[in-house]
Amino acid sequence: MTDRDRPKPRITRGGVLLTVSAVTACGLMLFGAVQLRNAQVSWALTYEATSTGGPPRAAEVRYRHSEGGDQHEEETGGTRLPWRETVVVDAGEEARLEVRPAGNGTASCRILLDGQRQVASGKSPGRGEPAVCRVTTSETSQQWR
Repeated sequence: MTDRDRPKPRITRGGVLLTVSAVTACGLMLFGAVQLRNAQVSWALTYEATSTGGPPRAAEVRYRHSEGGDQHEEETGGTRLPWRETVVVDAGEEARLEVRPAGNGTASCRILLDGQRQVASGKSPGRGEPAVCRVTTSETSQQWR
């Protein structure tokens, strides 16, 4: 039998459809893998503030949060204590809370990961001075600085 006598392979609609489907599936899997790799890790953090030895108020509460690469700093004045706020902070960013007590009191603050695990705390170094809590968020729940 010579090459001329051999039947030529036929391209069928089913074969084309199968090839297109396979290429599309591979492309979607690759796109999904790239998206997962580039996804921003972020954390739910709870900021808490309390005071002692003075009025149960803060003259000022300042805190940072970030989400999707956007940084925000919030400031409240004349806030009743105890105070609590849950925010989202991207991995690798600084989470920061500063509480300035009203009057001659002292303040305390802490930052909780997922509302449970304390990852930072701070106290006023003296009466009327602010308490500061800060932590740089991590890529994983085990590695917090």
